[in-house]
Amino acid sequence: MSTDVAPNQAPAVREPAGVSRRSSTAMLVVIAVFYAIVLALLIYTIATRDAGLQMRLAGFGAGALYAICVWHSAAVRGALRTVTFFGLAASLAFVAEALGDNYGLIFGEYHYTGALGPRLLGVPILIIFTWGTIVYCGYSLVIWLTDDVASGPATGIRRVARALLVGLATGFIAAGFDLMVDPLAVSGVWREVLGADAWWWWIEGGPYLPSLESWQGGDGIPVMNFVGWTMVPLVIVAVYAVIFPGGDRPGDRRTRAVPLLVYGYLYLTILGGLIAMSWFDPGLTGVIVIGTLAMGPVFVLGVLKLLGPEGGRRTTSTSGSPGRQGPSRVAPPSSPAAR
Repeated sequence: MSTDVAPNQAPAVREPAGVSRRSSTAMLVVIAVFYAIVLALLIYTIATRDAGLQMRLAGFGAGALYAICVWHSAAVRGALRTVTFFGLAASLAFVAEALGDNYGLIFGEYHYTGALGPRLLGVPILIIFTWGTIVYCGYSLVIWLTDDVASGPATGIRRVARALLVGLATGFIAAGFDLMVDPLAVSGVWREVLGADAWWWWIEGGPYLPSLESWQGGDGIPVMNFVGWTMVPLVIVAVYAVIFPGGDRPGDRRTRAVPLLVYGYLYLTILGGLIAMSWFDPGLTGVIVIGTLAMGPVFVLGVLKLLGPEGGRRTTSTSGSPGRQGPSRVAPPSSPAAR
């Protein structure tokens, strides 16, 4: 039997296998359940003015969100990249938080309370999961909204420059999230309504929202905190992107919607808490506006792209796939499909 290839026919190549639609759909169903619960309870809170209930829900589902992000990453990027990304996020975020809580470095001088559960070297374990969730969502959104700018052939300085740019953009998204979270976390409303400690406190406070009535320590939040919230994700993502400059599996709208909806859910849970707390401290209304302006544009851009003509196209980066690959034939050079 002859094995010669026809002159005008390209040899068979292997293209990356796409993300399972069933897997993406399952993730969306889980996210939808959490959205339904939080929206229903927010409506109930507003109707009954039960601020304490909504405050307790701030951060609701943090563990589940983290699990969904890991699940999504494994489906899109494969096991090795997933372990590397979340390993970097957990280790670097923990080191930064430990330096901050114990020595006042990276973010400024602050201390965690026991409100967020068990701590290691002063750092709540829950915070490490939160870092993984927000950094993963930010990174995924940056890669998607910029059409995978970190992928493609690049070596040396160019690869590092790309990784730093993607990391910086991810850091801005994370810092935007903290513009909303930090005022909620240190507010004196926790003590007033629930008789409980807030999540953490700043020793001397700072110029961001100087009129914010903190439950303990100085009022306001230091600018250094937001510098830290930008730099920590920058380092996490830059290191990861240098090691793995691309290679996501192809996905459709459902795949791309997962990190976008998780990001939106983070906003929604904090929004509910701030709405309830603003009944006792009207100054927190300004935090809602600031947080919406910081997080809203990213979410809106994501929704617009998701609903656009490119939102449903199953694409992959140009640098290869991290996972299994299935056989596929490329059209001959003379075919319009190859142009």
